[in-house]
Amino acid sequence: MTRHVARPGTGNVPLLLNEIRHALTRLRDEGAPTTLDLTGIPMMPEDTHAFDASLGQGEVRAVVDAGGESEVQETGFAGVWRITHRNADGAVLARHIEVTHVPDILKSQPVDIAAGLERLAVRLAADLAPDLVADLTEDLDRPEEVS
Repeated sequence: MTRHVARPGTGNVPLLLNEIRHALTRLRDEGAPTTLDLTGIPMMPEDTHAFDASLGQGEVRAVVDAGGESEVQETGFAGVWRITHRNADGAVLARHIEVTHVPDILKSQPVDIAAGLERLAVRLAADLAPDLVADLTEDLDRPEEVS
């Protein structure tokens, strides 16, 4: 007779890992991203530890500072990202798993791209204008060659 030993915790870790497996399959086959909100899922500290250990850690980590720190960490599985949002005091506001090529928080938004383009144009004008003026002045001061 096989005896099953109950593990402490909620038992949600295998369920979450299986959901991530299905989401990764959808990403591979259909290109469809998935976000899992871990914030409302009951997990005891040992569940969180087991879950994080099961996912492992990948090579990419980014921190976004916008009204509080958001950490984006690639897991040991390509396409699976762990994202933790904190408030200005450092308290965890939300934890997500994004199954995607690149997490949305790392993608530049069109309005930000437009603003960046305007700032770059101003910087280029400020940086290049003195050189352009000097070049034009030099050309005006140089006598024309007669052929």
